[in-house]
Amino acid sequence: MLNPARVLFTLALLALPLAAQAQPFTFLAFGDMPYCRPGDAAHCEQEQRRLDTLIGRMNAAQPAFSVFLGDTKAGNEACTDAIVFVRTARWFGLFDHPLVYTPGDNEWTDCWQPRAGGHDPVAILARLRQAFFARPESLGRVTMPLTRQADIDPANTTFVENARWEHHGVVFATVHVVGSDNNRPPETGAQPPGAAEEFPARDAANRAWVAAAFAEAERTGASAMVLMFQSDMFFRDRCGFGDIEGVRATRAAIAEAAARFARPVLLLHGDSHFFLADYPLRDGSNRVLGNVLRVMVPGAEDIRAVRIEVDPTAAEPFAIAPLGIADRPRGPTCP
Repeated sequence: MLNPARVLFTLALLALPLAAQAQPFTFLAFGDMPYCRPGDAAHCEQEQRRLDTLIGRMNAAQPAFSVFLGDTKAGNEACTDAIVFVRTARWFGLFDHPLVYTPGDNEWTDCWQPRAGGHDPVAILARLRQAFFARPESLGRVTMPLTRQADIDPANTTFVENARWEHHGVVFATVHVVGSDNNRPPETGAQPPGAAEEFPARDAANRAWVAAAFAEAERTGASAMVLMFQSDMFFRDRCGFGDIEGVRATRAAIAEAAARFARPVLLLHGDSHFFLADYPLRDGSNRVLGNVLRVMVPGAEDIRAVRIEVDPTAAEPFAIAPLGIADRPRGPTCP
């Protein structure tokens, strides 16, 4: 005959890991910095000092991890080794906790433009993958393991930058979607070198990775999902103009999966350089998806991060607030 007390004790032991997973935690997100003025060394030193100050504040906050949402330089800075790789590696190395990075358009997509030095963007992307995504783990002085699309998806072994991890019952995933219409070749005008081959392959991989992330959240019974990318894929909704074809399929994939998931989803991105939190995603019937919160981080001259406090057991698990010195804040604009 079963001993009721022993049964209850066993059930309590089995429940302990789930309770531990549900503990509140904090993480940080930031992007689009430092932006230096070409040829102005004093300005660049100033912006790097401001960034170093922010990183000090981020370290002091003791987050579980931080995420950099792309654009390690201004669009009109040259895509040289000194700027794209050496300068970036220096401040990436200042983090005393895990740092996850997803690329932006300024450090590879736009490098073909004359103002950025006329480089081959696909070649620079390959070098970014070698420099910052060589191992299945985060950056930072303390690292954490990451599950990479390249390691588990035989059809997409190139995309080491698409990563996933779980923390206290919440699934996180980076998706390599960038500004400049996601490197989609324009219908008219100059064509970015290699974009005709690069864009469709990465676009398909991104949609597969979004589906895989939500599948993992369903499989594990995650309480919430966080997706992170660089592109402001909602720019046209806000401003009424701008390219959208390069992100349309990914947006649709996220909307469909989020509607089916029906639990809280947080979208984090940069690109437009001001703090914003809203609910811009709609389902196939044009209804607002109330379970999908979008947060855009500051950037450029507004060198601040965003602090996200997560309570996995709450109906609205994400509490959002800027972190840093608001000495040059920028309000919502349409350039």
